[in-house]
Amino acid sequence: MSDKSVNSKAAQQRLKVRRVIPIPEPDEVTKPYWDAARHHQLVVAQCASCHTLRHPPTPDCSACGETNINWTPLNGDGHVYSFIIDRRLMVPGFDEPYILATVIPDEAPSDTLRIVANIKECDIAAVYISMPVEVFFEAGRRDVAAVQTTSQLGYDVRAGQLKFLTIWMDFLI
Repeated sequence: MSDKSVNSKAAQQRLKVRRVIPIPEPDEVTKPYWDAARHHQLVVAQCASCHTLRHPPTPDCSACGETNINWTPLNGDGHVYSFIIDRRLMVPGFDEPYILATVIPDEAPSDTLRIVANIKECDIAAVYISMPVEVFFEAGRRDVAAVQTTSQLGYDVRAGQLKFLTIWMDFLI
């Protein structure tokens, strides 16, 4: 198992002790997503042939096998599909219990397009299934913008009432 692995508790603990923080590591397929985020745009991969939306982006479409990708902008509105509260605190950079959620964009034609997210700066009792959220962006490390959301229920974004950060990323040493 490589030093970058987080597949065991021991490996996760080693990373946590070393204060290794997860940040996106764009590759050839995912770079357009992160480039758009840096410009404060939320985009998802769309198959050029059958128009299936997918996230995270993959080299080929799971519906038809097509390898050509178009990038479709989304307005950033969505809702929480599901979530868990992780109290193990094994992931570096997460020092308090955090909420791991899947969010469905409102423009998704079905609930099969889901964005995995970490809801942060929110009381863990305040999150619920179908909670409406909207996207905003924060500058991240190494010139990578984090895709964030806030509740559409009147929470003050600047007060940090509800945000989520997509955690589709690799761990860097």
